[in-house]
Amino acid sequence: MVVARPRRLALGRSQPEPRFIAALLIAACLAAPARSRAQPDLEGLPVQRVEILARDIYDPAPHGRLAAFYRLANRLHARTRTSTVRAHLLFAPGTPWSEARAEETLRNLRELNFLDPRSIVARREGDSVVVAVVTRDAWTTSPEFNIESTGGQRYGSFAFTERNLLGLGQSVSISYNDDPTGISRRFSFSDPSVLGSRLRVDAGAGTGSAGATHRLYAGVPFYAEDARHSYFVRWSRETSVARLFQRASETASLDRRVEETQVARGVGMRRGDRVLRLVGSFLVHDRRLGPSRVQATTPEEFDGGEENLRLRRLSGTVSVWRPRFIQREGIEKIGVVEDFDVGHAVATTFGFSPEFLGGTADEGYVRLDAHAGVETPAGFGLLSGMIQSRIRSRPVEVMRDLHARWVSPVTRDGVLVLAARGAWQSRVPRDGQLVVGGLTGLRAYPVQALAGRQLWRLNAENRWTLRRDLLDVASLGAAAFYDAARAWGPGAEGTSWFESAGVGLRVALPHSALNQVVRFDFAWPLSPSSDGHRAMVLSFGSSQAF
Repeated sequence: MVVARPRRLALGRSQPEPRFIAALLIAACLAAPARSRAQPDLEGLPVQRVEILARDIYDPAPHGRLAAFYRLANRLHARTRTSTVRAHLLFAPGTPWSEARAEETLRNLRELNFLDPRSIVARREGDSVVVAVVTRDAWTTSPEFNIESTGGQRYGSFAFTERNLLGLGQSVSISYNDDPTGISRRFSFSDPSVLGSRLRVDAGAGTGSAGATHRLYAGVPFYAEDARHSYFVRWSRETSVARLFQRASETASLDRRVEETQVARGVGMRRGDRVLRLVGSFLVHDRRLGPSRVQATTPEEFDGGEENLRLRRLSGTVSVWRPRFIQREGIEKIGVVEDFDVGHAVATTFGFSPEFLGGTADEGYVRLDAHAGVETPAGFGLLSGMIQSRIRSRPVEVMRDLHARWVSPVTRDGVLVLAARGAWQSRVPRDGQLVVGGLTGLRAYPVQALAGRQLWRLNAENRWTLRRDLLDVASLGAAAFYDAARAWGPGAEGTSWFESAGVGLRVALPHSALNQVVRFDFAWPLSPSSDGHRAMVLSFGSSQAF
């Protein structure tokens, strides 16, 4: 039996009626965090049937002054169809019951972001198992935004998204983005289970003052840890104006066009507690960079004429993953269960793009990805990194990225989150540049405050939960934070460490998709910005700042 809340429900072998079971499940699962409970005597028995109860946002609707609001939310919301939930289960009639697969199903359902899996409970019926799945819907039509106001200017993005169209689990989004690189508008659509299958389809298109983008993806991912097969095909095309920055101001620009097509096929298997996967792919990549438009003070690395690159790369990836998931609350969200993988993983990719297939030249490719986690009584940490390079007579376009995170509880309702990000680029094209600013974890500074080809960003934030489920509509939190960053290389001349500190208010909507944490941050620069100002900066968004 798997129950997604700490109040565990144990069902005996007396075989009560399914409706009584469902009522009992609702009573047991109305309030609290995701946990599992194993029943070894059921392990391996065949599943006879699966009963799905997809509950509404407020079910039952609370009484009181806001009762009319709760009922209106239920009426305006399209309830998730049982077929949508069924498409994401990792068990079905005829398959053997597995506690581990039920736990994994809970994680997969939480990732959908349009429902909350309240429980998965198995009971014995003769020589087989009957499984009851209870979910609760979230309000799925919501705005998303990330805005900073500084120096009389406002930059940011706004999106309006429906994540559970007609109860089918499909997502539709319209977004608007305004930053120093230009204004863009985008539309996207996603269906994670086409016609109830494992097939996933994503599509998007955008246009704006800086160019246009189009993308399409169709494939079957590794939908479970022990999934045996995966395949996909993807295509994208982007025409844009690449803008390069120095001391928070544009110093060069060039036209850029990139088109990619990739097909891939993968096989996987599980051996004990390890997941092994092998993926082969073929990539067609065409890139054109136009002549640079420069200024007198532009770094010479940003200057150049037209460049064209064609890749026809055959590659293979071998990965070994040892998953180990833990559940926590109050880290990135408020009042909901979050999954973190503190296991280990490593993936190695080798590729070759031959000239006879249409490539610009014979060249190799290598990439290494790694992930590691640790859990201790003092908290848990996550570390992930990547390094990749094309190889001709020497390595070119060498890119390295490192992310580290440590989470430690400091009080019953508070956590300290420490984060670091490091990135390095070498021998990259003219359009290669790393940027950090007010919308990317360096609050109190302009959107493009720091730019270069080597970058470090450090963040520390104390997050407190002040009030949960206020009027069953919102939860309140607060934060105190410190941000720091520094860049090196072209575009970073004359800059040093930028530091800021501040406080913020957090508002979470527990009945909304993603349990969005709306943040309002007031940040003060501890070191002067490029224009010498130290004024307070207000930034707010529908997600955490880092």
